[in-house]
Amino acid sequence: MIFFGGMKTMNGWDIHTFSLIALTIIFLILLITVLVLNSRLRTLAKKYDLFMDGGDGQSVERKLAIEIKELRAIAENMDALQENQEEILQIQNQCTQKIGFVKYNAFDNIGNNLSFALTLLDGENNGICISSVYGRNESRVFAKPILAGKCAYSMSAEEQESLQDALNSLSNTEVLKTVKTA
Repeated sequence: MIFFGGMKTMNGWDIHTFSLIALTIIFLILLITVLVLNSRLRTLAKKYDLFMDGGDGQSVERKLAIEIKELRAIAENMDALQENQEEILQIQNQCTQKIGFVKYNAFDNIGNNLSFALTLLDGENNGICISSVYGRNESRVFAKPILAGKCAYSMSAEEQESLQDALNSLSNTEVLKTVKTA
């Protein structure tokens, strides 16, 4: 550095010239930054205008109000469907849902498993056990009521097996529970 009458110079430049060049560079950097920001702001303003006006002139508020009404209608429909499903499940609980079936030979001298025991139960394990005993000269059919999974009458081993098979099968409500958890 060289000193001229109290003024410093850098490589032959005085401090005022150096300051002027530095300020010019800073000004150019700031000008470029302002231009970039202005461009971004214009792009954002175009997107905002497009969003607020929409393609057919509707405002976003109007579009949102329509969407909210549609969502409320869907929620009401879902509630109605839920109520209908619960009614169907209650009715279905009284329908035959569980079946137990066993074929067997009632007598040693007759083959082909022509006798059977059939148990039909609803969702509350109420129903009937029908058994047919086939013999060479005659065939007999018996029906026994089942209440809450139990029979008040004595049952043969095949009838008990048929009842147990029916009780071990899943009701429609139990199947729905396993499907929901899966």
